[in-house]
Amino acid sequence: MSRTGDARRGAIVDRAMHIASVEGLEGLTLGRLAEALHTSKSGIQTLFGTKQELQLSIVAAASQVFERDVSLPAERQPAGLARLRTLMSLWIDYLETFEGGCLFVAAASELDGRPGPVRDAVADAVARADALLQRDLELAVRLRELPSDTDIEQLVFELHAMVLQANHNRQLLGRKDALTRARNAVNRLLDADQQTSDEA
Repeated sequence: MSRTGDARRGAIVDRAMHIASVEGLEGLTLGRLAEALHTSKSGIQTLFGTKQELQLSIVAAASQVFERDVSLPAERQPAGLARLRTLMSLWIDYLETFEGGCLFVAAASELDGRPGPVRDAVADAVARADALLQRDLELAVRLRELPSDTDIEQLVFELHAMVLQANHNRQLLGRKDALTRARNAVNRLLDADQQTSDEA
């Protein structure tokens, strides 16, 4: 594909991410995207071929946004709790990136019972995010910032749950304080565990 074609495809995927965050990956057909972009369905089809290819492109692009805005900036922080706190703060910020909230939260609910390549791609993206949490928690334990008997899998579960609840409260319930409450919950959880480590 030419550079012009790549640029056009990138611009279309960028718009498609926002639409999909509101209407769902399944709801975003080639025709619906063409209508939103005021272009022809055949033009979209030329670039993506099938609806599934479009969906996979959207998931890949949303993963790149997460990497650019969340995981890579967090990597610049010292290993351990400092990096983890930054990761969580940026992840909560990420919930405001798309018009309909976190695309992965919406896609996970939409596709969790539908086996196939798109569901697998969403599951892989979610698993990679959890792996970042696990890695930073393990480093915090190794650095003695957290107790040696820390239940890391439980903490990963709770931290991810805070992101999901924040997205739910913000998008479904319209609560403007959702992200602030998520940050407070993260800080309270990590502060409590760190204090336990300090007392050990």
